[in-house]
Amino acid sequence: MKQDVEKKIIDAARELFYQNGFTGVTVRDIANKAEVNLALLHYYFRTKDKIFEIVFREAFALLFRKLNSALLSNVDLFEKIKLIISSYVTTAAKYPPLASFILHELSVNADLVWKIIDSSEKKKEVNTNYDSFFQEIIEAGQNGVIRLVDPKILFIDIMSLSLFPFVGNIFLGRFLYSDKKSEFNKMIKGRIDHVYELIIKGLVP
Repeated sequence: MKQDVEKKIIDAARELFYQNGFTGVTVRDIANKAEVNLALLHYYFRTKDKIFEIVFREAFALLFRKLNSALLSNVDLFEKIKLIISSYVTTAAKYPPLASFILHELSVNADLVWKIIDSSEKKKEVNTNYDSFFQEIIEAGQNGVIRLVDPKILFIDIMSLSLFPFVGNIFLGRFLYSDKKSEFNKMIKGRIDHVYELIIKGLVP
């Protein structure tokens, strides 16, 4: 019973936070969406901050779960880059509001969000694994396998090219694909290969 009620509350909160952000949602909104009374909601979670922390921590873990696997994969550099791109695109495609939610909260609720992120084991894993990936990039450049590039700029390029269609899906849907949803979906399906080709063209000497 307890787990069922908690799940109902978190599921309702997730949907509302994804749509309206932390500041656009009240505890009463969550209670109404979950069809529970306020007293019961406060009994389980006490505050909106606590509910948001659970939802955001879950979202952060979802976005970076596949990324960590890609960074730890025992494959050559080029295949690893493709796996990193795939981790972003496939996760964002499976959970369409995810990237927008995370980036929005990072921009408007930075103090709260960074407190959650900094306490996350997932962040520590990502930082450690990215340091190793950055070193691979540096060594590949020094050995002439790829051009000498700043690995942090490469990271920015991979992330932005992979996630922008999902972050900007409303704009893209109305501006470029207003009557062509099938074309938008086709673009998403081909996004991994397209981003990979762009990145590799910029890396290969």
